[in-house]
Amino acid sequence: MTTQRGNGDRAVVEVRGAWYGEVGDPGRSFAGQVTASDLPEVRVGESVIVLYRVAPGRTPGAGQHGSYTLNAGGRTLPLMGFTCHDTGMTGQEGNDDTAEATWQALILPG
Repeated sequence: MTTQRGNGDRAVVEVRGAWYGEVGDPGRSFAGQVTASDLPEVRVGESVIVLYRVAPGRTPGAGQHGSYTLNAGGRTLPLMGFTCHDTGMTGQEGNDDTAEATWQALILPG
């Protein structure tokens, strides 16, 4: 995979999977398998979990104030974004993000 999606030099990992748990549930997580990766340490076929956490003290439902992390093989990578590649939309109320789909994780540099 190459970063030819307008992401500059940022690494991208594509994952096929779905979200589990209710929106707003702190235990909610995304589970899937890597289908493509710019990072040699995150291999195609590897199982991953993505978590979304809201900063303490934020108003419930203010989803834009949280952060995503991708957990793969004992590594935790912070994400700049995590969007549904199949629809081009982020998981939000009204989207069925519990259905299996391809998602794109944009890894924070560093």
